[in-house]
Amino acid sequence: MATLSAGEGRYRTSKCALVTVGASASFKPLIEEVLSDAFITKLKSLHFTHFIVQCGPDYDYFESAKPKRNPNDPNDLEVVGFPYKNSFRAWFALATESRPDEPYPRAKGLIITHAGSGSILDALDFNTNIIAVPNPALMGNHQSEIAEEMERQGFLIQGKLGSLVDLLDKETLNIPRKQWPPEPDPDSMFPGGLWQVIDMLMPKRRLGDEPQGRPRWLLL
Repeated sequence: MATLSAGEGRYRTSKCALVTVGASASFKPLIEEVLSDAFITKLKSLHFTHFIVQCGPDYDYFESAKPKRNPNDPNDLEVVGFPYKNSFRAWFALATESRPDEPYPRAKGLIITHAGSGSILDALDFNTNIIAVPNPALMGNHQSEIAEEMERQGFLIQGKLGSLVDLLDKETLNIPRKQWPPEPDPDSMFPGGLWQVIDMLMPKRRLGDEPQGRPRWLLL
């Protein structure tokens, strides 16, 4: 049941961190790391209220390893997960700062995505912190090249397995992010560069696909 902030007549501000591993490939090492005691403790210290994990084929592991919420602590971190959604964009929107006219206040949160081009492009549509983590198990390690280039251009932060908790600090999460899409190059056949080509080959994304209200479990 929703509770109002004391003396304010408003719902308590939420702050969401989201993880997505994609639809088919397992990325269990990432899920293991974000469910570690150190990572969860760091999220709590930064006042995150909700942690949403899209697990792909590792959902059973997530259910067995996720931390249990303390029923006696109304401010404890809510951790939920699911295998896959046809569109994860509405969930990405929960990691953005709410508009003044929205009834449920949100602070700017965090998206942690595997470094697949489709998920990165979806995340870049939202004004929030983005960490892209390459999956080293994939052939050719192409995700590392994508994440390195996007970090070099200032669009996101590249994360590496084994050190993600080190990126969770106020300084890192307040680094200004370069706006997407990049400034066009009028002399190029593809003014947006490689990322325009990738975007052309991807299914069209619904830029207005934001949540209507909030999922019931997000009401605090």
